[in-house]
Amino acid sequence: MASYKLNNIIIPEELPLIALKNTVLLPKIVIPLIVQRPKSVTALEYAMAHDRLVFFVTQKNIEDNVRVDDLFKIGTIGRVVAVFKLPDGSSKIDVEGLARAKISGFTTEEPFFKVNIKPFPTRQLGEESLEEKALTRLIIDQFRTVSELKSFPSISPEIIYMMSQLKDTDQVISLITANLNLEIQDQQLILETENQVQALQKLHLFLTREIEILEAEKMVAKETKKQIGKMQKELFLREQLKSIEKELGVDDEKDEMNVIKSKVEAAGMPKETRDKALKELNRLIKMPPFNPEASYLRTYLDWLVELPWSKKAKEKIDLKEAEKILNQDHYGLTKVKERILEYLAVQKQVGKLKGPILCLVGPPGTGKTSIGQSIARALGRKFIRVSLGGLRDEAEIRGHRRTYVGALPGRIIQGIHTAGVKNPVFMLDEIDKLGMDFRGDPSSALLEALDPQQNNSFSDHYLEAPFDLSDVMFVTTANILETIPPALRDRLEIIHFPGYTEQEKFHIAKNFLIPKLFKDHGLKKRALSLSDSGLMDIVQNHTREAGVRELERHLASVIRKVTRKLVEAPSHKQITITKETIHKYLGPAKYSHQVAETKDEIGVVTGLGWTPVGGEVFSIEVVKMPGRGRLNLTGQLGSVMKESAQAGLSFARAYSLKYGVKEDFNKDDIHIHVPSGAIRKDGPSAGIAMTTALVSLFLKKEVRKEVCMTGEVTLRGKVLEIGGIKEKILAAHRAGLKVVILPAENKKDMEDIPKEIRRDMKFYFAKTMEDVLKIALK
Repeated sequence: MASYKLNNIIIPEELPLIALKNTVLLPKIVIPLIVQRPKSVTALEYAMAHDRLVFFVTQKNIEDNVRVDDLFKIGTIGRVVAVFKLPDGSSKIDVEGLARAKISGFTTEEPFFKVNIKPFPTRQLGEESLEEKALTRLIIDQFRTVSELKSFPSISPEIIYMMSQLKDTDQVISLITANLNLEIQDQQLILETENQVQALQKLHLFLTREIEILEAEKMVAKETKKQIGKMQKELFLREQLKSIEKELGVDDEKDEMNVIKSKVEAAGMPKETRDKALKELNRLIKMPPFNPEASYLRTYLDWLVELPWSKKAKEKIDLKEAEKILNQDHYGLTKVKERILEYLAVQKQVGKLKGPILCLVGPPGTGKTSIGQSIARALGRKFIRVSLGGLRDEAEIRGHRRTYVGALPGRIIQGIHTAGVKNPVFMLDEIDKLGMDFRGDPSSALLEALDPQQNNSFSDHYLEAPFDLSDVMFVTTANILETIPPALRDRLEIIHFPGYTEQEKFHIAKNFLIPKLFKDHGLKKRALSLSDSGLMDIVQNHTREAGVRELERHLASVIRKVTRKLVEAPSHKQITITKETIHKYLGPAKYSHQVAETKDEIGVVTGLGWTPVGGEVFSIEVVKMPGRGRLNLTGQLGSVMKESAQAGLSFARAYSLKYGVKEDFNKDDIHIHVPSGAIRKDGPSAGIAMTTALVSLFLKKEVRKEVCMTGEVTLRGKVLEIGGIKEKILAAHRAGLKVVILPAENKKDMEDIPKEIRRDMKFYFAKTMEDVLKIALK
């Protein structure tokens, strides 16, 4: 094996390699290193067993899994001077850099790297040029300047002295590079520069840059000290000025504090709150103006004096006028309007009544949010709306403690402050969408505010004083009740908002939506003539929803197209749209206004379901095939619906045997499918529909296509009560179904069904499956 001789040390051509992270070993200095990676430990053991020589090279990155491409090509031959084993299996070594070398090739990569190297040529002392000597002196002087400029010297005087005594240029370069705060790339650049003059020139640039940075730091520190001295001087002068103004009788700050005190006295606060405000005001007066807490105290006092502790909106209770306002703004919604008028009547009779906590529950687009503004108009009060959707922090309701920077009261107190009166109509929108996380539970914070027995002393964390909310009329809205915690739901007076009928949608569109859209689009009434049949066609064939948002979007689309036509052709004075021409504006009908099934079939039944956005019509399909008596259920059915299918199958088998069906049920598999398989379905109300489909299959009797049904079934064939009757019947009416079978116990719910629907459809009330099958089967 070839070798080189360096300073009386024989250097073999092939050496083990250790890769370094964030470190560059420079020649002619000794540095400590930690060796802990398996490859590096193995390479060290090999070197210790031979000649203690290792080739150290720096990584281009900091990855643990080092590849050949991750290493620089030029490194330093090092001799391990000492090794100290550490408890974790790694080793601490002291390494002396001998000379720079370049990798000429990798001979092996496992179990550690071995490389062929070619050392840089060495030279004898005294061969330095005049330029090299001059540059060496220059960088030593610059290095001394760097050590003097540092605020916390990290370079010992011994190093400076030793450097001035050195004769070897390479040693000077290595010592300065190691003690200077350089990036790894810059250190590697110095290492790779073979010519000493060029290396000194690069080091000179780095030292010049470091001196400029240190001088700038020193200047900034000097300016900062000067500013602090100026502030102290200003504070002293202000105190002197305050004394002079006191002697002259001019004390603006005292006048300002007197203004705040008079506001506190006039705010109408309860005695305990007023005493607390005056106590905080006295603290503010005694506090130095530059105290950071002074601004927080001032903000707190501003909130206290600006809240309407005793200010109320004047109410002029006129039941007829209130009813007129409610009817002007909303069509239908009889129960909500009745409840508001009842509240006004009692208020007028008694004079003082704790505000009710109403919760309006229904599908999106049914007018829950907008009814709040109408209630405020009818009561003659201010209206405040706060959206609770996605709220997760309890502090949003109760406020932040004053110890936090930027603390503010909660949404409720902020709303009262905005209203300027203590008796507004306060709408808490989307209360069913409150969240909860590590910051607290906002729904629990609402318990006090929404309890008429407790909210006369609502406590906000920021105010730290009780505020009377008993005069506030709270109105909350929700799409579903299931996500509202029981304790909060118990405090709410629930008013259900069912979906609108087609006739109600027609009147809402004609009397409310179209005039509003005309105004929004700058159209005059005579510019567009939309026939009643055309409007009804939009309602029936282009929308299918519980509310009216989609209907409003379609009407807006029609009006935009009309507006464009009028702008492009000013000669057109009026555009007429009828049922026959509506497709030119909205395209073909999106929904078919017909029964769910087009013909009588065996094993196919139309059922009714409930969703948060209204009722739905769906088909239940049943088939049988040779098998082992298994029941297959598909269509994303939930556990309750699967149990209903099992109960229905048991009843259908028993019923079929009773009527002479001679089949071995263990030889056939039954498959029940509910279409729209991507949508999850659950609940017991499809029980009688699935049972009817099974009996139809076993008896081979067709089911009437115009019949739909809903209800829970028992093993004995009893039909039990279910919910969501109005939404389901509205959906059946939209789908064109004419006969509805309902549980007998749901007959009481028919009072909520609009008269025109009761007139259009036929309703049967069943106590048992016998009653259902007599009507449904042909």
